[in-house]
Amino acid sequence: MRQRAYYSLISMGRILVIDDHAETVKPLLRLLQLEGHSATGVSNAFEALGSVQQSPPDLIVLDVMIPPIDGLTFLMRLREDARSREIPVIVVSGLSDPQTMARAKELGVRESFVKTQFAPEQLLASIAKHLEATAKVK
Repeated sequence: MRQRAYYSLISMGRILVIDDHAETVKPLLRLLQLEGHSATGVSNAFEALGSVQQSPPDLIVLDVMIPPIDGLTFLMRLREDARSREIPVIVVSGLSDPQTMARAKELGVRESFVKTQFAPEQLLASIAKHLEATAKVK
């Protein structure tokens, strides 16, 4: 039986995963749910904005290449709204362009991972760190 890591026991959260590739979303949702998080997935930026307005998550995992607007435009819209301005965002994307990632950081992205170059434990640790930091502020 798989044991949950210590960090996941102290920082459960409501996480929104935004990615238009089901082959990315499904295993990520499963991983997050196995760690005890409440995780939901949406496949485009407009669904994501609606979901955030309806029930703001504690953290967002975002692919920057989402339809119909890109992830950077989504981030700009997210940051314009006072209700979602402070939601931590972690990018998990196939795109690793330094200019795009620099702009994402300017828009408040806390960390970024290239889809093919990280271990699940790294993402889980990052999520826990940012959920814990957010909880201390509230």
